[in-house]
Amino acid sequence: MKAAVLIPLVKLLNEPFLVLTRRSRHLKSHPGQISFPGGYIEPGETPLEAALRETSEEIGITYGQLLFVKELQTSVTVTTGVAVESFLGFLSEPVFYVNKEEVEDLIFVSLKSLTKPKPEIVKMPSGKETIRYRLDGLIIWGATARIIESAIEEIDHILEKGQA
Repeated sequence: MKAAVLIPLVKLLNEPFLVLTRRSRHLKSHPGQISFPGGYIEPGETPLEAALRETSEEIGITYGQLLFVKELQTSVTVTTGVAVESFLGFLSEPVFYVNKEEVEDLIFVSLKSLTKPKPEIVKMPSGKETIRYRLDGLIIWGATARIIESAIEEIDHILEKGQA
């Protein structure tokens, strides 16, 4: 099984922020966890189409709001082995329509706040390891943390080149 996520990035007060969601506590899969908008790839869909569909369903971002999209590396979830295709999308404007059935909150995390603390290694009950970021009042862990860790360098590179 494969999934796809969009990593929305927006500039607020000239500083880049990642847009994450807190999943609704009513969902069966990963309730209340911090994640990027996304989900499983449906038959006949490309990974990018799935990421954009899910992002539109969850937080109302449309392809027309994206300045550009760049494919990043695939991550595999530690517990279920799902391959997650990641796409970085720079938003032209921060306009969101949150689907409260799927998303409890939108969370804006400055890129700067993710480059200072290095992620911590977490040993899971199964013995497998993953990582987490501890921020003020917020813990980002698992696949989302690994996607962030692998994307930060690429995001910085794009920002330095002035592409966003």
